[in-house]
Amino acid sequence: MLTPLTAYLLFALLLPFVAAIPSGLSVRQASVIPQHATHLAYDEDTHEVIAFSSNRTNLGRFVLDQGLGRRTTGSCVDMSADDVKKIPGWGTLESTAQQNWGSGSYNLVTNDQNFPDQPAQVCADTSIVPIAVDGDPSASGSCTTQNSTSEGELVGANGTITLQHSSGSTYTTTTTVTKQSAFQLGEEVGVEIGFPDIADVSAKFSISTTITNTLSTATTSTTDLTSAGSVTLSSVAGHSCYLQFTSQTCTITGSGQIRMLGTGWVWFEYNDATDGHYKWALNMDAVLPNQDDKSSFITFKTATATASTSEYHGVCIPSD
Repeated sequence: MLTPLTAYLLFALLLPFVAAIPSGLSVRQASVIPQHATHLAYDEDTHEVIAFSSNRTNLGRFVLDQGLGRRTTGSCVDMSADDVKKIPGWGTLESTAQQNWGSGSYNLVTNDQNFPDQPAQVCADTSIVPIAVDGDPSASGSCTTQNSTSEGELVGANGTITLQHSSGSTYTTTTTVTKQSAFQLGEEVGVEIGFPDIADVSAKFSISTTITNTLSTATTSTTDLTSAGSVTLSSVAGHSCYLQFTSQTCTITGSGQIRMLGTGWVWFEYNDATDGHYKWALNMDAVLPNQDDKSSFITFKTATATASTSEYHGVCIPSD
């Protein structure tokens, strides 16, 4: 155990070395790159990433931690270099790179395996996609309403009988892609699509579905919003009791679109070193803050079949 005197002598011995460290030298860290970093450089000698802000202030050096792995979500897929060149803001990305590092030849790279924490991805908008309904289904002959009856139950003794039923609505929706996104052709994306209140047809509802980014691809999903209920009524032995109720079926057509948004880091890997480094990266989210500059859309149409039951009441009649 160090005595106070020993600790003081050790501090005095090391102090000249501590004071000799240049104040401007960035401390190497094994941590997450700052969120306000807009540029990265890769130091091939030290295998560190150097982060810079938008005004090119050095934010420090960061040790690559291969153990962290890539953070992904179910609504995102890897973005290729070809996809980056298809975004509306590609010209701005390229000119920003040229302004910073010159017009030398380079390879455009995304999702370099050496930088697992700096991915480029295409993500589907996670908010509910609103559906624009075609016309007024209740006024266009798209709905059929009728009175229906359940099977009868024979009563064995005087008293009461309880009849079970299921009321509410089920929705079966088919989505068909009418225009595919320029990004990630053939990829599947999970989305939630939402329908508005439709007078005399249905309250607003939403459906979770998977849409494939391929023209004319169709996907069918069903949402069951029914609930169990019962009707209890007085009964007489020898009578048959059943339920009367209203059933309605409708067809609702509409359309919607899903924003596919590019996000993350794009690496410009130069054939000749510029500012001492071969590999430089730009953050798409910082260089292109407007979502429309890094988006492409999947447009689709919908056809929804609804089946609803309501207004249950019981009837008992003498059996034949």
